[in-house]
Amino acid sequence: MAAMASLVMTSCVAYRPQVAQLPLIHEKGELQVNGSIGLSAPLGDGYLGATATYGATDWLAVQGHVNWTGDKGAFGQASVGAYKAWKKAVLEGYVGYGFGGNRWESNSSDENTHIVISRFHLPFGQLNFGWAGLAKGHIDIGVGLKGGCIFPDIYDEKIYANSGQHQIRTNKDPIGLLEPQIFFRAGGKHLKWTLDVGYSQLWSTSADKAVFSGTSAVYMPFTITTGISYDFNVFSKKKSRNAE
Repeated sequence: MAAMASLVMTSCVAYRPQVAQLPLIHEKGELQVNGSIGLSAPLGDGYLGATATYGATDWLAVQGHVNWTGDKGAFGQASVGAYKAWKKAVLEGYVGYGFGGNRWESNSSDENTHIVISRFHLPFGQLNFGWAGLAKGHIDIGVGLKGGCIFPDIYDEKIYANSGQHQIRTNKDPIGLLEPQIFFRAGGKHLKWTLDVGYSQLWSTSADKAVFSGTSAVYMPFTITTGISYDFNVFSKKKSRNAE
């Protein structure tokens, strides 16, 4: 773990789990908004995110998510999907598209400069399942699984002050993604505290190359967030699941 943390400190984190809220939309007119803070491991840099999900029809939902990270990174995604509710149990499936990136720079004591700029696009599909409105604490629990393909654009440049030489490396190899996520929410009928944990498993689509091969870019496998979620189901004419 210490070796991994040391590597990350001298590298650009090009990707980490994108922890959008798993909403478990239950009915038409339901709007959920979430704000969260967290950490990405093993480095522990900050993570700030926001998600909004809306039940547009009796089966169709739309979602948007954005986040910012402690290394000046940013990511956004939008998705559309279908949901099915059985009393308190909910199954959701989404397809969407995300994009993001960051810029990392290091200046050594001998005035050498190292700059890494990472950008990526991410088409994905996601399946969520869980239970909402359990017990007197209005508890929501569930799991999600995202799968997709990352299309990176990594630019890695080293500038040597003494010689004036440049070393430039790039990487645009597609990367497979599998991203499970678990969550827990509890609180009142509408306002709840949330806890989410996301994990990313990446693999190169080139058999003879590692992820982000030939550059200083790395990825962090875990993101843990906590925050507040509010469920605006004021448009619904149905009985709330939390009251059942």
